[in-house]
Amino acid sequence: MNILHVAHSYYPCLAAGGVVNASYQIGCKQVQNGNSVYVYTTDSCKERLKFQNTNYNVNVNGIKVNYFKNLSNTIKAKTLVDTPITAANYIRKDISNHDIIHIHEHRQTLAIITCHYARKNNIPYIVQAHGSVLPFFQKEKLKEIYDKFWGFNTLHNADKVFALTEIEKQQYIKMGVSPEKIEIVPLGINLEEYSKLPIKGQFRKKHNIQEEDTLLIFIGRLHKIKGLDLLIEAFDELIKTNKNDNIKLAIIGPDDGFLPEIQKLIKQKGLNKQIIITGPLYKQEKQEALTDCDMFIMPSQYESFTTSGLEAMACEKPLILTKNNHIHNWVNQKCGLSCDYDKISLKNSIQELIENEQLAKQYGVEGRKLVEEKYNWNVIDKQIINIYNSIIK
Repeated sequence: MNILHVAHSYYPCLAAGGVVNASYQIGCKQVQNGNSVYVYTTDSCKERLKFQNTNYNVNVNGIKVNYFKNLSNTIKAKTLVDTPITAANYIRKDISNHDIIHIHEHRQTLAIITCHYARKNNIPYIVQAHGSVLPFFQKEKLKEIYDKFWGFNTLHNADKVFALTEIEKQQYIKMGVSPEKIEIVPLGINLEEYSKLPIKGQFRKKHNIQEEDTLLIFIGRLHKIKGLDLLIEAFDELIKTNKNDNIKLAIIGPDDGFLPEIQKLIKQKGLNKQIIITGPLYKQEKQEALTDCDMFIMPSQYESFTTSGLEAMACEKPLILTKNNHIHNWVNQKCGLSCDYDKISLKNSIQELIENEQLAKQYGVEGRKLVEEKYNWNVIDKQIINIYNSIIK
């Protein structure tokens, strides 16, 4: 099968968030299973991606990627609008070479162009919004304008749309998508990468964290939506309650505009010795952090899924999520705890797992089982390919 993925940013731009990793992992698994996989994307990232090939056509682990050059990454950062100036002509000529198209996030210029030529050439396409179905939280007016001109058409004309959860399915319906078009397809991880974990103690040694210290970690973009201010407030309450310095918090991930606020709050609370900010960690270094932690915390204001949470589950670590996370209902009291978006509720959940080590361990074991059964790319790829086959004419 010739499969085309469309994403406004792509590997190696992991700093752009979970969508990049998800689209890349899906493509890698599809290549491994004998499919021909192509990608339309841009050179957009924190800093413009650079390639030796002036045509920006790159083979990425068997995936044939076209990185269309953006006219302005500044425009993208301020308005969400990509400006891939050579894309339309290339896509017009190339699109008929593909059997099916998988679009990751629908509010992007490449999605507009691709959908236009897909419909002209009768090529089926799927949209996977990755948590961005509704126009809210930031740049709402721009998103509403986009939807009026292009977004609704992109969604309504899709052969299928992928929802990460039942909550996201209801969001698609609110946007006018027919329920018959909606498939619930979760995210996953590459479980093979977690078959042999690092030796314990390496992350703690690097950051002078003692073996007897309780280590909490957050992994994700340092963005306001992730609730890191709430986490620091809750951590401050935790330190006051326990009256010791044997609890540490590691905040791991690339800055997405919120780092100065985090640093200011840490300083105000006098928590510089208890909170470590590492910057982004990938692969081995991230696994070292997950291996050494006692629990994983994602205190988001809004979250459709938590891939880094799945990674923690693969390392047998319990999760703590706010109820603003769409997956909190199957996490709570199965592989972790969910709490209100409130510093005391979050502090109490952390305290519960600190005081009940056996419960924390049980949640970790159950989390690993759940990833093996449901949330790994081997399982999810089979589901996706079956859906592809059901709509290819």
